[in-house]
Amino acid sequence: MTRVQCLKITAYCLTILTATLTGCTTTPKPTEPPTPSYVITAPEATPLGKQVATLRPRTSSPGLSGMLLLGQGVEAFSARVGLAQRATRTLDVQYYAIFPDESGTLLLGELIDAAQRGVRVRLLIDDLSASGQGVDLRLLASVPGVQVRVFNPFAARGFGPARLLEFIADGERLNRRMHNKAWIADNVGAIIGGRNLGNKYFNGPSETNFADLDVLTLGPVTREISRSFDRYWNSEWALPISAPAAPEKDKVSAEHAEFATRIGQIKASTYGESLKKGDPVADLFASRRAIVWATAHAVVDPVSKFDADKSPEVESYVLTEIAEQLRATRQSLLMVSPYFVPGESGTELLKNLVDRGVRVRVLTNSLSATDVPLVHAGYAKYRPALLKHGVTLYELKPTAAPDIGTGRRETSLAPGSEASLHAKAFVIDQRTVLIGSMNFDPRSAWYNSELGIVVESPELAAQVMQAFDRVTSSDRVWKVGLDENGLAWISTDVKDASTLRSEPASFRRRVQVELLGPLAPEGFM
Repeated sequence: MTRVQCLKITAYCLTILTATLTGCTTTPKPTEPPTPSYVITAPEATPLGKQVATLRPRTSSPGLSGMLLLGQGVEAFSARVGLAQRATRTLDVQYYAIFPDESGTLLLGELIDAAQRGVRVRLLIDDLSASGQGVDLRLLASVPGVQVRVFNPFAARGFGPARLLEFIADGERLNRRMHNKAWIADNVGAIIGGRNLGNKYFNGPSETNFADLDVLTLGPVTREISRSFDRYWNSEWALPISAPAAPEKDKVSAEHAEFATRIGQIKASTYGESLKKGDPVADLFASRRAIVWATAHAVVDPVSKFDADKSPEVESYVLTEIAEQLRATRQSLLMVSPYFVPGESGTELLKNLVDRGVRVRVLTNSLSATDVPLVHAGYAKYRPALLKHGVTLYELKPTAAPDIGTGRRETSLAPGSEASLHAKAFVIDQRTVLIGSMNFDPRSAWYNSELGIVVESPELAAQVMQAFDRVTSSDRVWKVGLDENGLAWISTDVKDASTLRSEPASFRRRVQVELLGPLAPEGFM
């Protein structure tokens, strides 16, 4: 028997076993089709819409959208709370992951509070992480006014052998994940970007603190984001989470009381107190912070990206638009991508830009800072060619401050934590800005759905470039070089201008990448 035959027989057996354990290997279907629902009309008539109208300059075109960068974890948390507390009609929340830690719990609590005020709440979460949050999602679904759906669901609930075997048997579908991230209030204000909901995104107690970037949007582009939410919410891939049955009423009541007690304890904690500092939304309405008004449009992958008959090597709408924008670059290109795997086509694109005289600078994670070492393996094999052709590479250190400093007070690294880059942003020719959930890698192009915005604004571009320069000119990065002796990691710390000749990471991580990196397909990293 050949090795190929053995593998086929093994795969067949696993498929049969998975079907036995899970009941099916196709998308689970509800007994009755869920009722569709849609974004509200006339958002400008809501109290939040009327407040936003007061911010718009009288000379501003009604077609322009407002943008505020959120480069610090605490302010990004507070902005979500600020929008939630000002919502009077709807809260639409779409995330790849929500964690049952302090900040994740508090934000779920805000959804409950909003529903109890009469706000319609729709929560859509990718099912890859939903099982780890199952109890809280079930409780949310029991609150009048809250609807919860999971996207591209597994048949098996909870983590365990059944789910693993289901993934093996139905990997083509289950490897495709909804990576979109949006927090939308009254179809007026939205927050999109790189952050999921959890401590590591909001400078909370966590082994990893992410340096991330969101943008708060107001005006027409928010309505585009809302329409994209509707398309995902009403698709066949979104499965409702049922509220607990009536006989469990006493148990549910006890769980709600326990949840409320936990929220009170979190709010009284040191971290909870730190989250009360500042409200960017209030700052906007009080003219303490300036908003940028500019032309903007949303870019979002179609739900059809999840169709089983779609080739995995068809680039997404989002990454296709980004590639088109990059090819049109004339002077300068700045890229921030924590998972940066350009592939042969991306490497050739960047090489051609440099050959045309474009200055190309990239900020990504170092091996010691990344939370996914196998992704670094995919990046590392293109690194020499990028450097040879004149691309400037910076790699974040794990000791870096966890923010994309946007001119305000920088946040220090939480005790016991290490930093990791998680922001996704591009600046083209010092005027076109792309911010969202998308990385410059095959997974974003082929398998994940992504959401972002494209903004034409020299002012916003300058803010992102200043933040980039602040990070890359400090002690937070290594600048990677290439000479006759090979790769070099050059410290940008003025107090320690050292140069390393080996990958700055632990021996275990280096071995892990060298042994396992070549075995991992780029699209699965």
